[in-house]
Amino acid sequence: REAFRPRDRTAARATLASRGVPVSDEARVLLAVGRLEPLKGFDILVRALAQLTVDAEVVLWIAGGDERSAPERARLEAVAHEVGVGDRVRFLGAVPHEELPTYYNAADVVVVPSFYESFGLVAVEAMASGVPVVASRVGGLASTVADGRTGYLIPWRCPEPFAEKIELLLRNEELRRALGRAAAERMGAYSW
Repeated sequence: REAFRPRDRTAARATLASRGVPVSDEARVLLAVGRLEPLKGFDILVRALAQLTVDAEVVLWIAGGDERSAPERARLEAVAHEVGVGDRVRFLGAVPHEELPTYYNAADVVVVPSFYESFGLVAVEAMASGVPVVASRVGGLASTVADGRTGYLIPWRCPEPFAEKIELLLRNEELRRALGRAAAERMGAYSW
């Protein structure tokens, strides 16, 4: 559990830059973690990214996938280019679990647009890291994410409501920090 805790965002981003994942301190980072498969709903997130009207640069990092997921990655890349955000989506490939805390701490919002999740470990790890989550209201996510307190639950599988809540968090730093603090406190009750 100690690995997943709030840390300094600037330091996390500097660490990632030294590993070849550069991002400016002013950029807003959305992070999605999981296997590259249609069930994860990453295409919904890519389409939501295209709908954001935040003034800052917003990038999407997708962590996960291996050589077997090449067809899904190609499909997601095609969707990103189709909606005009191909240059703002970065596929990180498989990230070792011990490095995930740095990615969570570098992110502004973690998004879990899955069609199904039995437990939702990504959401728990993100919240333990003090990062608000925007997630589908499915499976275990419905009980781990406290809607409006540690993040937002989206009952519809379409980009618009995801974009709306992501934009709300990106535009309001005070809200984003408050939800992140509440998320870390709530996850303190869990043991790994």
